[in-house]
Amino acid sequence: MKRASVLLLVLAVLLSGLRAQDVPFPPDPDGPRRAFSDAAKASVLTCSPGNQLYSAFGHTAIRVTDLAADPPLDKVFNYGTFQFSDGFYVRFVQGELIYSLSTSTYGGFLEEYIRSGRGVSEQRLNLEAADIAELYAYLQANAHPDHRDYRYLFLYDNCATRVITVLEDVFGPRLTVDCPDRRDSTYRDLLRAKLGGVPLTRFGIDVVLGLPVDADLGRCGDAFLPDHLAVELDGMKLDANSLEERPLVRSTEMVLPSMLPTAPDRAGWPLTAGWVLLVLCAAEWFLGKRWLRRLLPVLTGLVGVLLTFLWFGTDHADTRFNLNVLWAFPLHLLGAGLGEGAATWRRQLARFMGMAAAGTAILSLAPPEVTRQAFHPAVLPIGLALLFCFEPWKRPAK
Repeated sequence: MKRASVLLLVLAVLLSGLRAQDVPFPPDPDGPRRAFSDAAKASVLTCSPGNQLYSAFGHTAIRVTDLAADPPLDKVFNYGTFQFSDGFYVRFVQGELIYSLSTSTYGGFLEEYIRSGRGVSEQRLNLEAADIAELYAYLQANAHPDHRDYRYLFLYDNCATRVITVLEDVFGPRLTVDCPDRRDSTYRDLLRAKLGGVPLTRFGIDVVLGLPVDADLGRCGDAFLPDHLAVELDGMKLDANSLEERPLVRSTEMVLPSMLPTAPDRAGWPLTAGWVLLVLCAAEWFLGKRWLRRLLPVLTGLVGVLLTFLWFGTDHADTRFNLNVLWAFPLHLLGAGLGEGAATWRRQLARFMGMAAAGTAILSLAPPEVTRQAFHPAVLPIGLALLFCFEPWKRPAK
């Protein structure tokens, strides 16, 4: 009985290995391909932003259709599939999200966007039947359970950037990816423009992201956003070094108009709340009271603990080298050091933290060329409010 169990286990392992070999990825260049008719089409679907954080930046998918086939084929390949369960945002913060390539029917894919009121546009690619067969074979192999998962990197490897990866892998030197060298915008600029309708989220993302997102976009850097990818696709070409040169995108069609309002690009109520904090802290200082001025350093200290964790305790490259720790410093949790009998070192530390917060507030007014990191507008009033909390002009008692 024990010997039979061992044999079954060995057989299961061998069969799983054979299954993995049956679907190699990338697919065998000499392997069989599905035959597509002249009616076949391949296209990129670009979906407008939604109301949830995970949908705030839009979505991209690839559609392959051959309605002349028997049975008709109309399949969507979606690199944006994830398990939204307990702990999703914790895994997101830690940089440990795993996304997958999934497949669905076009009707099923479209139904979700009809229900949510989000728009969908379709860019039909300028591909022959043999090109579509190569693209389909690649996507089918990638969608196999052994190959479908990938580590999601918000700015560098997501549902939009994967489209360029797929096209480059399938068409190689035949594809000309001629993105302009963007020196006029940064990753942070594009993120801010998408979050005007969710001001608290915009404030939070602005605070937790560090210097890396203030880098120039460069070539194709903006393609991490689906609508920007669509623009970049329009500039790409196939077979540019031959007589068959043609644009990658043949035509663009609006499938569904967006029913959701577009929010203006503005800082929103966190900026107003910051100025209210400043006024209240200044009033407390004038009246000799200390309630909010005790509470605010605790709050900013907790923010500082989060920033430090994101910098040193996660796999996110985008949350490192974050200058926001100058005003949200973990040691704020020690308090202002103004109590009777406070140690000299504690008062000196508090003076330093107060001056650092106020200095960061003033620094936030400087252009990004000077600061190298763009700060949220609310940093100005919050940093000045911390100045009144720590009162750095008070020297330690001797």
